[in-house]
Order: sequence, then C-alpha cells, then structure tokens
Amino acid sequence: MTSHQSNGTSNGDVEAQVNEKSNLLSSPVKPEDARLMYLEKNEAASRGFHENRDFTEEPHQKGGDFLKAVIFGGLDGILTSFAIVAGATGGSLSNNVVLILGFSNIFADALSMGVGEFLSSKAHNEWVLKERSREKWEMDNYPEGEIKEMVEIYVSKGMSIKDAELVINTMAKYKEFFVDVMMVEELSLQVPEEDHKIEAMKEGKGNQ
Repeated sequence: MTSHQSNGTSNGDVEAQVNEKSNLLSSPVKPEDARLMYLEKNEAASRGFHENRDFTEEPHQKGGDFLKAVIFGGLDGILTSFAIVAGATGGSLSNNVVLILGFSNIFADALSMGVGEFLSSKAHNEWVLKERSREKWEMDNYPEGEIKEMVEIYVSKGMSIKDAELVINTMAKYKEFFVDVMMVEELSLQVPEEDHKIEAMKEGKGNQ
C-alpha cells in the first residue's frame, strides 16, 4: 500500500486537486467577480485574475461614495417629518392636515437636501481644483522647493532620505501625476474627476 493510499488520498485525488488549482489560475474570470473572490477568500482565483488581467479592468464598488449622503439625507428626512407629524397630531389637527404637512415636509426636505448636497459638493470640488492650480503653478516656478517638501514628508513617514529622493525625483518627472500626489500628501485633498459635476449631482440625488 502506498503512502498516498495510507493517508486516504489516492494519486487520482491528488491529480484532480492539482488540475482544479490549474484551472482556477488559467480560466478567464470576469472583472466583476473580483469582489466575489475577496468575499469567498478564494486566493487561487484572485491570483489567476490578477496575473491575467489588464490593470484597468478591476471594478470597485462606487455605491459607497454616496453612502454618507444617503444616510444623512434619510435620517434628516425621517426626524423632521416625525417632528412635524407629531406636533400636528399633538395640536389636535385633522388627519388630512397631518398627512398634508407630512408629505409637504418630505418633498421640501428632499429637494433642499438634494440641491444643498449638489451645491456643496460642486463648490468643494471647484475649491480643490483651484488649490491644484496653485500647486501646479508652484511646481512650474519652483520645482526644487516642492520636491524638497515632498522628500521631507516621505522621510517623516519612515523612508530613508536616499529612498525618498529616489521616489520623489522619479514621480516629479511626470508633472501632472506628481501634482496630484502633492495634493494628497501635502494638503490631504483628493483631486476630483473631470466629471465631478455629474458626481455632485449623483450625491445630491442620493441625499434625496
């Protein structure tokens, strides 16, 4: 009797397991399955996907971007509507009046929250872009100073001066990319996408 058989595992079983892992690594996987691989902790499938994909393919959930607006808008609408309905009921108003007040408040609150979220997001994004313009101007006129600042930031994060200078000088060759990195590292500001107005509208809609 072989050692495989004594352990309750035949050569055929071992071969089947090897073939299964090979299929997981080589079989085509849809980009939308990447999150499912993570949820199932399927390391073999995830490895195969990452080894054979174009790095631009992997999708990430975007719904979370609007989660804050949805929760804030929903909570505000529930509380204000409850307060108005409770007050109207306590004032011994008729059922029809209570319903009208409740629905009117829901409509007005949704409109105000949605428009307010859109305008605030739009204004914030425009401010960030103005800050980016300033950083780009500084990079155009005094790149040595900006590079020195970034090196100091990376050294403060634990990098050696030599490594920090290598990383920063390499990134500085790509000016637009480097300015975006400067925005995050120096100002803790994420540069909005080109379609930031559309995204602001989506946030406003989520707040309704």
